[in-house]
Amino acid sequence: MTLPLVTIMIPTYNQEEYISEAVQSALKQDYKNLEIIVADDCSDDNTEAIVKKFDNDPRLRYVRNPVNLGRVGNYHNCVHELAQGEWVINLDGDDFFTSSSFVSDAVNSILQLDDHEIVAYCFHQPIDIIRRLFPIKQISENSFLCEGKDYFLHYYRHGGFGHHSILWRKDIGLKIGMYLIPWQACDFHAIIRIFLNGKIILDDRQIAHWRVHGQNTTILQVEDKQRQAQLTFDAIEAYAKDFFSDAKLKKWREGMNKAAYTDYISSHVFYLRNFKSLKLLLLNPYFKKWYFRSWFKLIFNR
Repeated sequence: MTLPLVTIMIPTYNQEEYISEAVQSALKQDYKNLEIIVADDCSDDNTEAIVKKFDNDPRLRYVRNPVNLGRVGNYHNCVHELAQGEWVINLDGDDFFTSSSFVSDAVNSILQLDDHEIVAYCFHQPIDIIRRLFPIKQISENSFLCEGKDYFLHYYRHGGFGHHSILWRKDIGLKIGMYLIPWQACDFHAIIRIFLNGKIILDDRQIAHWRVHGQNTTILQVEDKQRQAQLTFDAIEAYAKDFFSDAKLKKWREGMNKAAYTDYISSHVFYLRNFKSLKLLLLNPYFKKWYFRSWFKLIFNR
C-alpha cells in the first residue's frame, strides 16, 4: 500500500531560540512518506542558518518568504502554495512534538478504516468527557471515531484542540480556504470548519508541547482576546448555517460565548496577573475548577 504524503509545516519568525528543537522533533518522525516545510517569514535573526544545518535530510525544505506575510499570511501561504501532502499538520517554530510515531499511528488508523469521510485525526482529546456528550465508536485502545458535526455542536462543553495536534486533509482545507481571518484564532476558524465536512478520529494521547513565553500571540493579545473571539464566532457561524438549524446554531453560539469569556478571564489571570485580573475574578465567582485555579495562579504566581 502506498502511504499518503504528510506535510509538517513549521511557520516561523525570529524564533532562533526554539526552531532547532521544533525541526528535530519533526525529523524524528518514523513515518516513511513525509515532507517538512520550514516557512521563514523574513526572520532577521539566525533562524535560516540554524535550519540549514539540517539540509542533508531530503525530507526538509526551507523556504524564506520574499516579504513578511505576518502570522496568518505565513500559515495561509504554507498550505495553499507550499504543502504537497495529502494530509497536513502545523507545528509553530517555538513548539515541538513529543511523540515520534504519532503520524504513523494516525495514518495507519485512517488507512485501516478505509473511510473516505474521515477529514481529521485529533490528538490530546478529553475522551471521558466527550463520550458522555455524543456517540463515539472505539477503534483502538486510544482512538475513537465520531461525526465532526457532533464534535462541533458540543465543542463549548468538551472544549479544546491544539493546532499542533490535528492532522487534517489538505483537499478539504483548500476547498473551504485555510487561515482566512486576521485574528488570533485563525487556526480555530480553519480547523473547526474542516470537522463539519466529515468524520474525525479522536485520540487521548498528548503528542506535542505548546511552549509558553512572552512572545506568544495568546499572551500578547490577551486584552483583545474577547473581541477577536466574537468576530471569529461570527465567521464560523456564517459558514455553519449550511449544516445546522438556526436553533442549534443559537445554542452553540450561546455556549461558545460563555466559554470564550471564561477563557478570557483565565488567560488574563494566567498571563497578566494585574489589577484588572483581580477585578474580573471578583466579579465572576463561579464554583468551577478554573475559578479556583485562577485564584491560585493569581495569589501564588504558579
